[in-house]
Amino acid sequence: MNHGQRYAVYKKEREMITVEELKECKYASDELVEVVKNGIDNIWDSFCERNWLEDGFGVEHDGVSYSVIEVDESSWDDEGKYQYQNITYQLVSYNPAIESYPCDESIIDKYNLFFDLPVTRSGSYFSDYFYEYSKPVISRGTIEHIPVKIIPAHEEVKFVEI
Repeated sequence: MNHGQRYAVYKKEREMITVEELKECKYASDELVEVVKNGIDNIWDSFCERNWLEDGFGVEHDGVSYSVIEVDESSWDDEGKYQYQNITYQLVSYNPAIESYPCDESIIDKYNLFFDLPVTRSGSYFSDYFYEYSKPVISRGTIEHIPVKIIPAHEEVKFVEI
């Protein structure tokens, strides 16, 4: 199973945000999505040895500061020489006058924009690990109504890759 297939399986299995929580999130406009994508493109190559999302990613748009918070982290999938993991972040707006990074006290709004970061590591606990971070996959969280089939009608969170 290659990393893309592993990512697809992981994406289907996760439920890191409920329908109710997603309903409380603000909608990320297409203009904001473009600003965020450009911010990612400016700092990220195809593969990086640094997790830019965790190490200071941020953009400003119309006088508002945006960054990300971690919302989900998979366990490591051990494939021998390489281990794989996915970390998911969510876009937030925050007040840098309170804290220079997003935290409970400084977050203004959470958005329906998510970043899936595939991580590969090699090495071992006894030596050093070498980490490689693929460019994050950006998705917009939407709510999909599931009609009555075998199970009762309900709603689920669906992620649409951008």
